[in-house]
Amino acid sequence: MIIYTFTLPKGGSTKTTSSSEAAAQLAAAGLRVLAIDLEPQGNLSTRLGIDDYMEIEAVAMDVLTGEATAAEAAVPSPTVPGVDVLVGTRALMDAERHPEIVGSLQHHLPTLADHWDAVVIDTPPGLGILTHAALAAADVIVAPMAAQVEAFDQIPILEAFVEKRIARMMRRPEAKVNWIMPTGFDTRQVLDREILQNLQDEYGERVTGMVRQSVKVKESYVAMMPPSVYAPDSPVAQDYKKALEAVLSASLEKQTS
Repeated sequence: MIIYTFTLPKGGSTKTTSSSEAAAQLAAAGLRVLAIDLEPQGNLSTRLGIDDYMEIEAVAMDVLTGEATAAEAAVPSPTVPGVDVLVGTRALMDAERHPEIVGSLQHHLPTLADHWDAVVIDTPPGLGILTHAALAAADVIVAPMAAQVEAFDQIPILEAFVEKRIARMMRRPEAKVNWIMPTGFDTRQVLDREILQNLQDEYGERVTGMVRQSVKVKESYVAMMPPSVYAPDSPVAQDYKKALEAVLSASLEKQTS
């Protein structure tokens, strides 16, 4: 099992769209995927087809607090075959009152290798207890970055947090931001081109291929699907496929070996 955490402190950085795409691509390759929604608004759950009418026995917060196992709480995505979802709800808003959950996913998820081949975690904005728990569990940390100067400025903040809180305090010296994924870019815009160039100059080979801006991203959310499921032949779907190829390579190679 490989655990992927998609995170950046700034909101609106396309974490949810990117994590839904990762889950969809892993499932399309034949892997059994668990998608964990740690956002109180439940946007990843929505993008994976979970609506208010589904019968759900337990949610992500129940797993974090140990009231349910992930195997008990996960529900199949109605729109992405092969993906199970731990649903994000407003119960996650109480997470800061439960500091003990910081290591819950780190300890629980490795026990589920018989259930799933890969785990994809979507995080809320900020670097609170939910993001901390997701980073502590991660084998691969991915920072999706929208075409915004403010988003670019958040990357060193995230790196410092991973170095101090995860690598040192949680004694995981291998922990680092593995990939930075530029998303929502319009290369016709001078500022977008400058941000992309600065990103590549600063972070080099850790920068994935660029994902272009597309109305299909918004349309696919309304349809409760990742963009590549909603419009598989669209440019944004192809961009995501290329951008995620290196990110997911370890899982994909393991599947074909």
